[in-house]
Amino acid sequence: MVARITDIDFSSGFKDFAIRKRYPTISQIFVMFLSTVLIGASVSFAITDRLALISILFILGGSAAWYMAALTQRNRDQLLATEFQNALFSSALGVNHKFCFIIKRDGSIIYEDSSFQEMFPEFAKQSKRSLDVLMDYGKVSREDKDKIFAAIERGTFDKAIFNIRGGDGQLQRIVMTMEPILRPSGFVLMRGREFIQSRNSDNASHDSASTLFNKSTMHLFSSVMDVMNMGIYMTNPAGQVIYLNPLLTKWLEYNHDEIASGELSLSDLLYASAAQTGFTQPENYEGELSLKKKTGGLVKCYVNQKIIFDDHNKMVGCTGLVHHLAEHTPDYQKNNSGF
Repeated sequence: MVARITDIDFSSGFKDFAIRKRYPTISQIFVMFLSTVLIGASVSFAITDRLALISILFILGGSAAWYMAALTQRNRDQLLATEFQNALFSSALGVNHKFCFIIKRDGSIIYEDSSFQEMFPEFAKQSKRSLDVLMDYGKVSREDKDKIFAAIERGTFDKAIFNIRGGDGQLQRIVMTMEPILRPSGFVLMRGREFIQSRNSDNASHDSASTLFNKSTMHLFSSVMDVMNMGIYMTNPAGQVIYLNPLLTKWLEYNHDEIASGELSLSDLLYASAAQTGFTQPENYEGELSLKKKTGGLVKCYVNQKIIFDDHNKMVGCTGLVHHLAEHTPDYQKNNSGF
């Protein structure tokens, strides 16, 4: 058995992994067979009776053959038990993880499970396999590599979240846990799984969006904007219109039921010649636009559109303030003043 760096416990100076000797040793087996050959040769010269000689030689040869067969069978049984235990331990190590591997303190990889080899097939074929080579193979950023190496150097349980490219060239977000193995010491168990956004965060984002777009809040905005003679709209992250205030609804000649159906989008409101302005998606935008009425006419407006984020910096939609340019001209005000 090859000696390992873990034969010495670095903290105490004593061996934490003892290499056991197997009996009989190779030298003992050699002596036993040499003795058998010498005994057989001596018997051949000492006994003249052919039948007795054949019987003795048959017994010696049969005994040696039986011992070799028993020794071979024992080795095969041990090998089978070892392979089964390795498969069992490998499966146990990879439970709830995408892949796992074990490294020495110097970064060299000494064990890879089958999932690791499937994820990094070309890397598994390389003659030199170490953690830094794996990081380079997976295009991991320098900042993330330094974070991982620092955690291993500390020798304590830690985890890191980073992007790594698999053998298929796809970028994957991975959570890597690094756990030092106590005995034998000097090894670190590395296990990776896919990074999944916390459900609590998703629920919090959903709650934030619901709070932002509830009816009472939009009614308050609508009342303020109507007094200021300004249109307002709100959308979800996909660009579907979820709210138009009464003034903007009047300008575009829609009714409440058509808006509540959820089938109206920003692209439905925009005149085709301005489709490349960036207004049709929830993005920050400011400028003049021509919006389409339901009946086919156009309304020339000045739009200020802003993206809305929740407390977790996740986009929940956008809102826009709309100024009707024609209603702010002197001629329009004069013609609609009633004088």
